[in-house]
Amino acid sequence: MNVGFIGIGQMGAPMSRHLLEAGYDLTVHDLRKDAAKHLLDKGAKWADTPKAVAETCDVVISCLPTPIQVQEVVYGTHGLMAGWKTGDIYVDMSTNSPTVIRQVAKDAKAKGVAVLDAPVTGGTRGAQEGTLSIMVGGDKIFLEKIREILQAMGKKIFHVGDVGCGNVAKLVNNLISLTNNTINAQAFVLGVKAGIDPQVLWEITTSGTANNWNLQQYPQTVFQGNFEPGFRLSLGFKDIGLAIQLGREYGVPLSVGAAVEQSLLEAKAAGFEDKSVDGFILYLEKLVGVEVRSAKK
Repeated sequence: MNVGFIGIGQMGAPMSRHLLEAGYDLTVHDLRKDAAKHLLDKGAKWADTPKAVAETCDVVISCLPTPIQVQEVVYGTHGLMAGWKTGDIYVDMSTNSPTVIRQVAKDAKAKGVAVLDAPVTGGTRGAQEGTLSIMVGGDKIFLEKIREILQAMGKKIFHVGDVGCGNVAKLVNNLISLTNNTINAQAFVLGVKAGIDPQVLWEITTSGTANNWNLQQYPQTVFQGNFEPGFRLSLGFKDIGLAIQLGREYGVPLSVGAAVEQSLLEAKAAGFEDKSVDGFILYLEKLVGVEVRSAKK
């Protein structure tokens, strides 16, 4: 099967590599051709435009940073819409707006193209190891047609409903995760400022009711001062904004999420947007004059 992949970034690069290693005939596209060099060296084909990807591939996958970029890839002058053929399947694995992907699905259907939204969770490590969890929205018939493709990139595949529901699930996940990340940072800065050793505080909190996935990463991230971006703070801010927007659309008050959005905006404005989302704590440390670090490896 000819598979196209658009968006060879921190997530897309290892995800597309798994497809190539699984034996798929892979065609790739990115704004920067050099981002795909490692794939081209291993036998992937290059396409100059999304249109060219669609013209030569039965299944096209995109993994892009924002809804705006998804719209550009689909609707641009040389976008997918101009190259789609009846029977094609488009799988958007970006964290996207459910409203945007539902409109894409409606427009694609008129050309005989099926659309699935399939955002992922598991971070860059999951992408590298091929252990992502994938949340799929859309007709289950088409999910089954491309299940083996998804299994090359992830261990758990969930069918969550109609198209758009994949991103609803992802935004709910990130709303919870980003809220945990923010309150972890605030709580640890408070504890250290008030005199508690961060390692002791971590052992207490991870042994009790405060334990959460984000907190479990502290020994490898915050405690070591490791804030190199896997998931950038700027993307976290984008995702929380999409969740807040979804809440407005459905009339669901998200007051805690709004507070998290404001906190991430402050950190972004202070110049930490290109740090990992864990780097939010750097903003708080700078404000109050402490560092949450531990010498224990």
